[in-house]
Amino acid sequence: MSIAALLFFVVPIAQSQSPLSTNSFSSLQLINKNESLRLNGKLKYLSETDEQLTIEDVRKRTQDFQWHLGGHNPNYGIRDKGFWLHTRFSNVSDIEEWVIDIGFSHLDKADFYFLQGKTLLASSRQGKLSTEQTTRFPTLKVDLPNALSVDLFIRLESSSTQVIAPVDIQPYQKYLRTMFWDNLMWGLFYGGLIILAIYNLVLYISNQETSLLAYVGYICTALVWQFVWGGHSIMLLSENMTVWLSKHMDLIFILIGIASGFFTYTFLNAKETAPKSTPFIKTNIGFLATLGFCSLLNLLPELWQNSVVYLTSLFAIASYLAAGFESYSNRFRPARYFIFAWTILALAAITGMLSLSGILPTNAFTTYCFQVGIFIEAGLFSLAIMDKNRSQLEYDIQQATNDLRNNVEFIEEQNARLDIARKDAINASNIKSQFLANMSHEIRTPLNAILGFSKELLNTPLPVDKQEHVRIINFSADSLLGIVNDVLDVSKIEAGKLQINNQPFSPNDVLEEMVSVMAKSAHQKNLEFHFELNPLPEKLVGDAQRIKQILTNLLGNALKFTPSGHISLKVAGKVLKHGMFELKFVIEDTGIGISQQDKKKLFNAFTQIDDATSRSYQGTGLGLVICQQLVRLMGGKIGLTSRPGNGSCFTVSIMTNLLNKTDNFSRNIGWNNRQVLIYETDPEITHSTAKMLSNVGAQTTLVSDIKELKRIKHKFSDVFVCLSQGYLRANPGILDILLNAQLPELVILYSGYELVFAQHHKSEYMVKQLRLPLTLNKLASLTELPIESQQNQLQSELLQLPSVKILAVDDMEMNLRLLKTWFKPSKVELFLAYTGEEAVNLCKENEFDLILMDVQMPNMDGLQASKLIRQTHLNLGTPIIAVTAHALKEEQERLMASGMDDYLPKPLDLSDLIEVIQRWCALADNNDLADLGAQSIDWSLALKRANQNRDAALELLNAFIEQLPNFVCDIKTSWENADRDELKALIHKLHGASCYTGVPKLLELCEELEIAIKSGQFDVVERKLPDFFTEAEAIIEQGAEYATASSKSG
Repeated sequence: MSIAALLFFVVPIAQSQSPLSTNSFSSLQLINKNESLRLNGKLKYLSETDEQLTIEDVRKRTQDFQWHLGGHNPNYGIRDKGFWLHTRFSNVSDIEEWVIDIGFSHLDKADFYFLQGKTLLASSRQGKLSTEQTTRFPTLKVDLPNALSVDLFIRLESSSTQVIAPVDIQPYQKYLRTMFWDNLMWGLFYGGLIILAIYNLVLYISNQETSLLAYVGYICTALVWQFVWGGHSIMLLSENMTVWLSKHMDLIFILIGIASGFFTYTFLNAKETAPKSTPFIKTNIGFLATLGFCSLLNLLPELWQNSVVYLTSLFAIASYLAAGFESYSNRFRPARYFIFAWTILALAAITGMLSLSGILPTNAFTTYCFQVGIFIEAGLFSLAIMDKNRSQLEYDIQQATNDLRNNVEFIEEQNARLDIARKDAINASNIKSQFLANMSHEIRTPLNAILGFSKELLNTPLPVDKQEHVRIINFSADSLLGIVNDVLDVSKIEAGKLQINNQPFSPNDVLEEMVSVMAKSAHQKNLEFHFELNPLPEKLVGDAQRIKQILTNLLGNALKFTPSGHISLKVAGKVLKHGMFELKFVIEDTGIGISQQDKKKLFNAFTQIDDATSRSYQGTGLGLVICQQLVRLMGGKIGLTSRPGNGSCFTVSIMTNLLNKTDNFSRNIGWNNRQVLIYETDPEITHSTAKMLSNVGAQTTLVSDIKELKRIKHKFSDVFVCLSQGYLRANPGILDILLNAQLPELVILYSGYELVFAQHHKSEYMVKQLRLPLTLNKLASLTELPIESQQNQLQSELLQLPSVKILAVDDMEMNLRLLKTWFKPSKVELFLAYTGEEAVNLCKENEFDLILMDVQMPNMDGLQASKLIRQTHLNLGTPIIAVTAHALKEEQERLMASGMDDYLPKPLDLSDLIEVIQRWCALADNNDLADLGAQSIDWSLALKRANQNRDAALELLNAFIEQLPNFVCDIKTSWENADRDELKALIHKLHGASCYTGVPKLLELCEELEIAIKSGQFDVVERKLPDFFTEAEAIIEQGAEYATASSKSG
């Protein structure tokens, strides 16, 4: 029902009644079987006065009934009392089952009475206040006798609306067909609106457009109103709910007005497109909300409430339409759908009102035009929303296009500025790189001499105080070298050039060296060093030097920031998929700790936690930055937990490749099933010691009482006692007690300074002392022959160097003096040159086996000198080793590409120097030459090249054999194409690769070919190449099988 139609209900319809003769009342005959007959033109009415009439009363007063002046119009106006309708008809058809219905759902009471004479044929009390009504309209099915006159009486009562009673009679089958189509059309009506509501609700969820939500609210309120007004609530809801909703139709109508108001405001963007109409929209919404509260509280009479609501709704519709026209006039194009929708609904409402008032005939169109109007309006609103979204999208695209067009010039200007800035940054980076290279050279060059001579002095008998001075010098120089390396590493990190060099390594060897150095440093600060080692593989593939650098930094920080207590290192690992192995390190300390705020800047370069800390604990603040980047490059993570005053705990995980699954405890070092008694002093130290012994197979027993120790000592082959510094201070007489106890194979693990026994104890020679913590190599040293010290090993290797002639070139006299000091006890004949010119002159007169060439020298640098040396007849193919303080990788690659054969960084390390001489001068040794014979692969030489590491030797040999066929093919192609430069480069590259494994005959042939190519003697090259190809084929054929057999025998 439209708003206008409802408004029509409020206005009483004047109905003049004139006394017509009731005697002229003819009986209606039911003949047609397929049509519905409207009875309103044949109905008379009788109004009740003070008392309600019964069927007996009205049957006696049929002469009082009057004709309705409205004729066929079923609107009987507003009546505060009940009134009766009466007609008489006879069934002259052959159909007995007929249905009478009143096509209005809001009658409070609708009572049907069928009489034949005085006999009551059928009756029913219906209406929305009755429980007998089961359809949306009052309906009565009745069997009519054939050819007999029947009287129909209907009593109607309605207190909230006008009495509208379109009475129809039709055959029952016709009624069923009508109800089928009626239900179908209502299903389409409700279904269509519900689908629109759901669709727009989904759109709202996706793009959060407020008008979509308002639209969904409007459709929902319209559905509720139609559900109640159309009578469907009577069929589905309880009687009380139906009565309440019927009495509060005005409230539902208020909700429709509010929802449509919100939709109008949000859809039209009324604040911007209709500013003049916006106050009226808000006022109407507010007034409707106030009327809603009045309806809930029943503050106004029902008639007044309805009248005010419908009048306010009329003004609301007017303001919404006015807003639509204003918005459209302001070029808001989607408003045209909005205006059209409200116009359609208004026309539908007017049509319904004119039909109810009798001006237009009552038929299917006029009856349902309002519902059609609502459906069309909802569809047009949906189209309007789509048009709005499309318009908004077009606007956004246009705006973005305009912004882009406006910004093109700005972007071009910015690009020009960025290009200038990029060039400046590249220039600054180049300057920085050059500065770092120069700084590295200038600092490393004097450090080379300082470290070399200080290490040499350590092997010289000196007074104790002088030895301490030398150690201080050595430590300070090492610290300065570490700072230089850190600065260079940070520079590489900033440039994105820090790289990881993965090589096979033994994790146990890395940890042994690390723990020994750090434990001694900790003991010198009166700190305890705890070490817990879990089983690890014998061999992994990773960057051992970088892992060592990470642990050195973290343990060094722990040592620096821990004034008392202990430092601990826990090492574990686990096997992962695809041959990966995760190393995990936990470094704990009892130091000063770190606050949550300071953790945020802990990994920033050149940063320490505060100024007070910087003054107390010196450092560059680069260590953790480098650690973090190295850990990331190795596919790991670094974490920190700490609290001020409670120490810190760093957790580091590093990804490596698994090379050998055998763990480090599987090697039998003589402790399997040995019975070991451990005297418990410090719980944590004792626990880690017992765990280490158990891992190597020993059976351990702990005892904490000295008397118990003496009682059961005979049951054990070894007794271990851990004496920390704190325990020794608390128990000064423990050494005497232990020595007097006559314990078998007493092993004392101590921290701090070495233990000194009293003179009267002769048993001190049977006591073995080891510095805490206990490690695998220390355990092995108790059961195996003592291992020669590294210094003695170097001296031994020096004495075993072949009788070769080496030229050393350096502009720093102290560096050459250091080399002279190192080679003095060896068979090496050392020649010195202080300039590039001097080195070239010596090479013209002497043939050398190896040249150590400093790169950065005044006047003629190392690269220029090397090119001139390559032109001399005597030293065409002599290996030239670049010796430079430039530590950057780019510099190393440049030197190798320039024709130099190998590289040694400053400061020089004696072990590295010996290794280079052994690698490049091994063939110069007469013994080696004599042993060559006819062998193509020398496994013992391959082992020697790999420092007696079988796995590494086998890996290098297999890699060489794998690459050799490609070398041979490329060399043949270059020779056939007469590409001498390419041939020279390939022979030089293969010559260098041959130095790292055991192929002595091929190495000799490469050396001879390289000398011949450089001197232009291609007739010699032609004679030597067949021998070269034959030797290469022999190595390829024997290689894999021989390497496997050698590895098994090894």
